[in-house]
Amino acid sequence: MPSALLIKISAGLLLFILHIQTYGVDELSHDGETFFKEGKYLNNVFFQSPGHYLQLLTGIGENTWLVEQYLSMTEYWSAGDLSIVNDSKNVIRVHSIIHFFSWNSVFVHLAVMCFLSLVGVRNLYLAFRDHVRFKKKILFWTILLVPSTIFWTSSIMKEPLMFLGISFLLRALLVREGVFKRVILTLSACIFLIGFKPYVFFCMLLAIFCAVIYRHFFSTRFIPALLTILTFTAIGIVMLENPRDTIVHYLTRKQFDFENVGKGGLHAKADSCFYYFQPKVYNKLTISGRKVVVNEPVDAHIIHFGSTKSPISVQLQPTGDTLHITYFTQGCKSFIETTPINESFPQLMANIPEALANSYLRPYPNDPGSRLKYLSMIEVWILTIFLVLVLFRHRKIGRDQRAIVFGMITFALLLLLLIGWTTPVIGAIARYRFPAQLALVLAGLILIKPNFKLFVK
Repeated sequence: MPSALLIKISAGLLLFILHIQTYGVDELSHDGETFFKEGKYLNNVFFQSPGHYLQLLTGIGENTWLVEQYLSMTEYWSAGDLSIVNDSKNVIRVHSIIHFFSWNSVFVHLAVMCFLSLVGVRNLYLAFRDHVRFKKKILFWTILLVPSTIFWTSSIMKEPLMFLGISFLLRALLVREGVFKRVILTLSACIFLIGFKPYVFFCMLLAIFCAVIYRHFFSTRFIPALLTILTFTAIGIVMLENPRDTIVHYLTRKQFDFENVGKGGLHAKADSCFYYFQPKVYNKLTISGRKVVVNEPVDAHIIHFGSTKSPISVQLQPTGDTLHITYFTQGCKSFIETTPINESFPQLMANIPEALANSYLRPYPNDPGSRLKYLSMIEVWILTIFLVLVLFRHRKIGRDQRAIVFGMITFALLLLLLIGWTTPVIGAIARYRFPAQLALVLAGLILIKPNFKLFVK
C-alpha cells in the first residue's frame, strides 16, 4: 500500500505536468483549479460565521441570501442542478474541509484524493480476488495501473470520490462479510455515488438488476440473456411514454450543453434571462471585458440555468442595451460533431452505433486534440486486444462469476451509451469512460485462462 500510494501521487504529479505543458496553466486541470479555489472560498466562511459554514457545508438551511453573501464569486456552486444533485457543490465541500489542514497547498489536496482512491483500489482487490485464477498481487497491481483509472483518480476532481463509491458498492456485493459492515459499505457507496456521479450510480443499479435476472433465469446463456433484457427494456420504454420522453428530453439538454462547451460560446445575463451566443456570431457583437452589446440582428438561445428546460431559439435586435457576461469560453480542441437527438426517441435509438463507437473506440489518429489523445488511443487498442484474447482463451467459470461478468459488461455498455449520446468532446469522453473500461478489464480478468506458471496461483 505505501508503494501504491507513492505511485498514485507520482501519477497525479504527472497529470499536473502534462496540463502545464498542454494548456499552459499551473493547476491539475481547469475543473480541478475551480474546485480548489471555490473550496477555499467556502472554507473562509467558517472564519466569518461557523454556523453559516455548517449550513453551506451540509446544505441544511442553505438559501439564496447565504450564497449571495459568501459565495457570489463562485462559478460551480451556483451553476445549476441538471442532475439529481449538484455534484460540483459536493466536491467543493470536500475541498473546503481539506483546506483546514492543507495550508492552501494543492499538493496536500492531491495526496488526500490519491489516498482515498487507493482505498478504492484495495476494496476492488478484495471484491475480485476470489474470482480470478492468477496470483492475487497481480490483480492488485493491474487494478492500480490501468492507465485511465490511475490517471483520472489521481486528481482533485470528482473521479477519486466516485471511484471510492464504486469500490464500496462492489465490495458490499461480492465479499461475504458481516451484515453490519456490508450495510455501512452500501450506505457509504450510495452517498459517494449519488453525491459525486449520480449517472454512474444509475448505471450500476441497472447492471445489478440485470445480473440478478441473469443469474436466476439464464444461468449460462449470455447472449440470449442480453437480448431478452434489451427486448423487454425496449418494450417498456415504448409503453411508458412519459418516463421515456423525460429521459429523451434530459439527454437532449445534456447533449446541447456539452456542445456549447465543446464549440465554445458566450453566456450573457439580461434583466430576466440568460442568452447563449455561438462563436460564429461574435462579429455581430461588441465584447468589452465582462460586457457585450448586440450591434446587428443576431441568432441566440435563451438558456435556463438550474433547470432542464429546453433552450429557446431567438433573434436579438440591436437595442444598445448592455448584457453582462457570465461565462465565456473559446471551446475545446477535441470537439467532434455528433448527431443531435432533438427530443426524438427514434433518433436516440438510431444514434446507438455512433454513441458506442465514439465512447469506446475514439480517439482515432485523425481526430482533433492534443498529443494526449495518442495515450488514450493506445489504451483503447490494448484493451481491445486483451478482450479479443479473452474470447479465445477464456475458462469455465461458476454461476456467480458468470453473473458478475454479465453485470460488469452491462454496466460498461450502459455507461458508454450515456457518454456517447451526450458528449462531443474527446477529452471528456476519455475522462468519463474510465469506469466502463475498468469494468471490462475486471470482466476479462475473471474470464481469462492464465497460460504461464508465473501468473497461476
